[in-house]
Amino acid sequence: MKKNYLGFSVYLAIASFLGFFASSVISQETGKQIRLIVPFAPGGSNDIVGRAVAQQLSPRLKRSVIVENKPGAGGVLGAEIAARAEPDGNTLLLISSSFAMNSSIMKLSYDPVKSFAPLAMLGMGPSVIVVNSATPVNSIKELVDFSNNNPSKTNFSTAGVGSFQHFAIELFKLKTGANFVLVHYKGGGPALVDLAAGHIQISLGSLIQMQNFMKAGQIKVLAVAGSKRVPLLPNVPTLKELGIDVEASNWWAILAPTGTSNELLDGFHKEINQVLVDPEIKRRFANEGAESLPMSRIEFEKLLSEESVKWARVAKLTGIKPE
Repeated sequence: MKKNYLGFSVYLAIASFLGFFASSVISQETGKQIRLIVPFAPGGSNDIVGRAVAQQLSPRLKRSVIVENKPGAGGVLGAEIAARAEPDGNTLLLISSSFAMNSSIMKLSYDPVKSFAPLAMLGMGPSVIVVNSATPVNSIKELVDFSNNNPSKTNFSTAGVGSFQHFAIELFKLKTGANFVLVHYKGGGPALVDLAAGHIQISLGSLIQMQNFMKAGQIKVLAVAGSKRVPLLPNVPTLKELGIDVEASNWWAILAPTGTSNELLDGFHKEINQVLVDPEIKRRFANEGAESLPMSRIEFEKLLSEESVKWARVAKLTGIKPE
């Protein structure tokens, strides 16, 4: 027993040392900025999450972590830039659910598996279906009926072709028979601005990016597309409660260019996971209806693989194709 205890103590000491060593490797580049590429426009959930994590990560690494927005092609443009970057720990890529979808409908210049190393899962949040407050519907049933009676007046905004919203709403249309005109934007931020202004009637997205518009009374939430109701919206039903078999939760994570050393990957992973359990970050996620979700790199890699398989099936089922 004493021998086992000693062995375990040695293991802990080694693990602690390696974690410290990995983190110190990152800090050695003091003065150099780390750029976190967010492949969508400012204002969307990806941008909000990226900036929140970057703000908390900078002091831990003793280096500035700067968010660079590189929108275009449903997140593909930013991913291409990150894939070509030197694997020196100075460039990271924030991804979301749409990253697991792009390869099923687009010919990519990079391999989503071989071109990147899984670094850290950040968090997950339910999606909600929303309408502009002036749209004369107050339930999912009324929305579906309205879309079929007014097909030319029922515009649905997405963050781009092949985006998370695009996949989710195509599945929703398939399950409900709704008739929407899809309007694709370069990012969730611009799409929501037009929704709030009344140029678009409907959208779907993370609760994290809807909060300000909800508080201003510019949009109405009709349903949650997650597995359970949201504490911030206790009276809003899930789609499954309404008999609609659609579940689409958005998640956010960080990758590094392939070839990045294990020392750097381990160091970033350790520090990011420490950020995710910080009470301030947990509070910020919770206030937006999401949750931070630290996990091991192996667990994250498994989740990414499962998501890719799931959404490839949806693409085949719904016939989603790039424009």
